[in-house]
Amino acid sequence: MGPSGKPRVSDPKDPVLWCKEASSRLEAGDDKGALFCYMEAVKIRQQSADVWFNIVSLGEKCGERATAFAATVTAEKLYPNDYRFPAEQARMFAGEKKYAKAVEAIERAAAINPYAPVLLSNKAGYLLFAGGNEKAVDAADAALAIDPAYVPAYLHKAHALVNLGKLKEADELLEAAASDPRARKMQANICIRMQEFTRARDKAASAADENPEDDEAWSLLGASYAYLEEFENAADAFGQAVRLNPKEKSYRANLAAVKREKR
Repeated sequence: MGPSGKPRVSDPKDPVLWCKEASSRLEAGDDKGALFCYMEAVKIRQQSADVWFNIVSLGEKCGERATAFAATVTAEKLYPNDYRFPAEQARMFAGEKKYAKAVEAIERAAAINPYAPVLLSNKAGYLLFAGGNEKAVDAADAALAIDPAYVPAYLHKAHALVNLGKLKEADELLEAAASDPRARKMQANICIRMQEFTRARDKAASAADENPEDDEAWSLLGASYAYLEEFENAADAFGQAVRLNPKEKSYRANLAAVKREKR
């Protein structure tokens, strides 16, 4: 049996014992207990960057976001050359829709680790929501210059191009990542906007076939069929979207609309 109850160690002034107890708690699935132990360890003596990162991760996992964020701030001061802490701050800011602050934080992370495509791609994503579409294109390009196969960068760049009204350019860009169903799903959306409904149907169907649990792919397939006036197929696709995500009201509304057209 794993440890239970409030964590204790034989010598509460020994941070090594607290870290060992934290490991035992993690193995037993006691995330809150592990978090408590790591917090006790850092109160006694400065610990490694990994211990601080564990506090960040466990704080979020346990729903203690304030603790997690405070840990990133402290750890960034203690370990200014560790990109993980400003990167985590950026993600947390984005989760609160504070995109300008997310951009500032991810820029600090990318300054430390400028050759990480994930950081540059994330910067592009945050810039999208901060209204910086042209800068988002530049950030995505920087990510792709490092890793030409990094799909999230393609998606962020395509999103920015769509926002800039460059639908055809976005569609052509995504062909380079079309082996990924996420890219094909975005292409389906773009094709609908360009009124290329047959291509939209084919892209959405391919994405749904590869990832049959993706309700968005089924919804796009339903929309494509509806525009092609294939209402029975549209109803089947929207019905699948509803089954996968019954809380999404637009799926139900679209399903009802195409059923009316079937009559």
